[in-house]
Amino acid sequence: MQALGQSPLFMIRPGDETLDAALDGRGYRVNDPVVLYHAPVSTLTDKPLELVTAFTTYPPLAITNDLWQEAGIGAGRRAVMERAKGPKTTILARNKDQPAGAAFVAIYDSIAMIHAIEVPEAHRRQGVGANILRAAAHWAQDNGATDLTLAVTRANTGANALYTSKGMTVVGNYHYRIK
Repeated sequence: MQALGQSPLFMIRPGDETLDAALDGRGYRVNDPVVLYHAPVSTLTDKPLELVTAFTTYPPLAITNDLWQEAGIGAGRRAVMERAKGPKTTILARNKDQPAGAAFVAIYDSIAMIHAIEVPEAHRRQGVGANILRAAAHWAQDNGATDLTLAVTRANTGANALYTSKGMTVVGNYHYRIK
C-alpha cells in the first residue's frame, strides 16, 4: 500500500484479535467499526409499499447519482455497483414530492445486499429509510432473494435503530485499522 502511495489499511474481523492487538501496538487506530444486519425478505414485505414513496430502476437516475455525490458516495463506490453481477437495482425514495433518498441493491445467490443508502438530513426521521428498506425487500423478493443484508457504521445510531426496529438482526461486525 505504501509503495502505491496509500495509507496502510487493514480490515479486522472476529478471529483477528492477535493482528488487531499488534496493529494497535504499532499505532494503528480503529476506523469505521461496522455492523452487519440480516433479515428474511418476508420480514419487510408484510405490507405493500405506499405509492410514489420509492421506485426501483437500473441504471440509476441522474437524481440518484446526485444524491450519492452530495453524500460523498463518489465514482469509485458507484463503479463497484456497476461491476456487480446478477440482478441489481437502485432505489430513489421520495418524500413530500421531493427526492429524499437513494440506495443500491444487488443479489447474489438468494441474498440481496443493500449498499449506499443515503437519506439527506432534511428527510430523516420521516419514514424515508423504512420505505427504502421495504422497496429493497419487495424488489429482492420479486427477483428470487430470500434474505436481505446490509452493512452500516456503528456510529450511525439513527440507521442502526431503524434497522433493528424493522426486524433486522446483527449477524456480524468488523472494523478497520489505519495508521
